[in-house]
Formats: sequence, structure tokens, C-alpha cells
Amino acid sequence: MNKQTLIQAILSQLNNELTHALEAAEEAHKGATHDQSKAETQYDTLGLEHAYLAEGQAKRIASLKEQITMLNNMALKEFTDDDPIYMSAIVHLINQQTHQPLIVFIAPCAGGTHIQHEGQQIQVISANSPLTQALLGLYVDDICKLESGVQFEITRVI
Repeated sequence: MNKQTLIQAILSQLNNELTHALEAAEEAHKGATHDQSKAETQYDTLGLEHAYLAEGQAKRIASLKEQITMLNNMALKEFTDDDPIYMSAIVHLINQQTHQPLIVFIAPCAGGTHIQHEGQQIQVISANSPLTQALLGLYVDDICKLESGVQFEITRVI
């Protein structure tokens, strides 16, 4: 599995989100500065609401740009079955209760992102997620236990 193409797929998704966030911020800014948004009474808050929305979009844009930078600068390591799990690992898991497979990619950001890559569904988990914290330092054939009681068998690390 090519990690560089996986990173490019994640970056593509983040860039898509960035484009949408920029468009939304522009619309919110227009709404906040439009003549019809000027308050006529103390209860007229349309302009203020647009300003809050624009501020939220600006924070989202900054976050997306930071994530894109982190992923562009991320060091990728190839793992063997004898290596402990660490950042940039692609980990194949089996849920011990449901027997459902799960493939995760440990990244510094973009947690929760789902990517279809080389015919497989991969979930990005960030460095501070509970699953990542439970996986770090484990090896193939170890059992990963979450505080919720869910257990995963580690079947492969790439």
C-alpha cells in the first residue's frame, strides 16, 4: 500500500474542504458587510450573526491550512511485523466482538477522515485519539483494548 498516494488522497479531501470553507467565509463576509445587514434596532442581529459565522469560517480555514502543512511535512515510515506501532503506520485490525475488519492510518491530524484507497476503506485517526493512544507501541498479534471495552486484534502493520 503506497502511503504517499494515501497522503495525497487525504490532502485532496482537505483541499476540497478548504475550498468550500473559503467560499463560505466569503459569503459570510458579504452578509456581514451588506447594506441590508446593518442593524436598525437593538434586536436586529443579522449582521452580527454573519460576522460570527465569518469568524468561525476563518478559524476553520486556519485549521485546514495547518493540517495540510502537517501532512505535507509528515515523515512516512515503512513498518514490518517486528516494529512497534507509531505515527504513519497503517494498521489492520479485527474487532474482537463483531469480527469486523478495520484499517486505520495514524496521522498527526485529519482524524475521522475516511479514504477509499487501493480498493480499501481506510480511516484516518489522529495522534490524540483513544484508539491511537491504545495502539502506540503494540505489535502485530497484540490485542488493543480501549477504555470502552472494545478490543481489536492487530493483524498487520504497514
